[in-house]
Amino acid sequence: MELFSTLGSLTFLLIGAFYLRKLWLGAVLALIFLISFKLFSNGDLGYFSIPAINGIVISIELALLLFGAYLLFKLLQANDHFRTLNQITSAFSSRLTVIILFAYFLGSFMEGVAGFGIPAMLITPMLFTLGFRPQTCIIIPLAANTTAVTFGALGTPLKIGLGILEPDAAVQFTVFLNFIPAILLPFFLAFLFEKTEQTKINWRENWKMLLGAGVIYAVLYLSTGLFTIEYASVISGILGMLLYTFFFVSKEENPPLRSWFDTFYPYLIFILLLLVSKYFLSDLSWSIAAGTRAISLYQPGIIFILAALVYHLYIKAKVSSPLSFDYHLKSTSQVVSKTVLTLFVLVSYAQFIRVDIALLTQNHLSDLGEGAKLIVSPILGIVGTFLSGSATMSNLIFGNTIQSAAFAVSNAFLLSALLNTGSAIGNCISLQNILMVKSVINAPEVNYSNIMKLNLILIALYLVLVVGMSFLIAAWT
Repeated sequence: MELFSTLGSLTFLLIGAFYLRKLWLGAVLALIFLISFKLFSNGDLGYFSIPAINGIVISIELALLLFGAYLLFKLLQANDHFRTLNQITSAFSSRLTVIILFAYFLGSFMEGVAGFGIPAMLITPMLFTLGFRPQTCIIIPLAANTTAVTFGALGTPLKIGLGILEPDAAVQFTVFLNFIPAILLPFFLAFLFEKTEQTKINWRENWKMLLGAGVIYAVLYLSTGLFTIEYASVISGILGMLLYTFFFVSKEENPPLRSWFDTFYPYLIFILLLLVSKYFLSDLSWSIAAGTRAISLYQPGIIFILAALVYHLYIKAKVSSPLSFDYHLKSTSQVVSKTVLTLFVLVSYAQFIRVDIALLTQNHLSDLGEGAKLIVSPILGIVGTFLSGSATMSNLIFGNTIQSAAFAVSNAFLLSALLNTGSAIGNCISLQNILMVKSVINAPEVNYSNIMKLNLILIALYLVLVVGMSFLIAAWT
């Protein structure tokens, strides 16, 4: 029964998203099919109460996040804030340098301190204002934010998703599995850049720079990930960015520190407010009913709005701004309203289907051989994130299955690492994440098929490397 309802509803979702090119319609059809099938099968309305509440809570959180990110972007754009950023990047001899600095290193830092889809939602408008094509602005930040998500925001996918509170064997396997992909990720990003910008890259000229970026990040990722699960992505991102700039950006191209500050101080305001609020508010939450998702007082979306207000007040005190904050609030509401409705339907569907998927996995995969489990575990993570939009949620869905007695084998820690890795790289094809990032720059002309087609290539290559490494580790251990 679970198999039929899952496959049937997924079919409607994919038809709507990729054939009809209307994600909202696919999500609505999938949700109607799933609810109708469940009511026909058991007629128990109580089954829908907890998923419905969870769907509403998550949708509100995502709506706040999208609203705040778009509001900050429009305020920066309205005040010509990105002029300094254009001046900085225009001095770079290669546009690939911009991609590596912002999408790869800065994105990792933002993932480490914020998570929650924030990195791509901040990097995308930056690239857009620098003249990159909308498809590049969407695909590259999503693709670049893969390895960093294995640790996520202060270790959340591991701590909350898998119940790992300190570096153990699963964490060690995670960094070993992702070491080579981290080195090669800049090359993957360059390949995607070549496709999305429809340009030719001089690989002979750029390979040292790309390899250097990958080695710097991978070494920092490995050396910090073995000792901390909170700060691996943070350190790899910010320290890696500094080292990369020192070794691979010439002094003539590197602008003064003041220019960097003038560009990024609004984001520093946001990150500062985010860290302070996380410290004081992250443990404060309440639930509507038993078993439902807790509503936390720590809401990154509200921090986005607050950072936008602080920036607006600063600019208003500095220069006379013709547009009021109320105007930006209203215009942002008009732009994101349709996306918010789509998010609500999509998230609700993901909440309804997650229990069925977990049961299917538990029932049908326990008899697989150890080699097959090494292949299936990261794929489960990808599927979980594709549906839920969150590596942490994906780990929660499948973590118990991986760690259960029915699925436990001698390589249980390795399977957890594979699941976590799959959950991380699945971020770049999550319909929910793609929808959010598209909406930040209001790019409806970029269709899901093209995004999925290119990022699936990245996932396939990443998966081959990770699974191949897992077989070597399994044989060695």
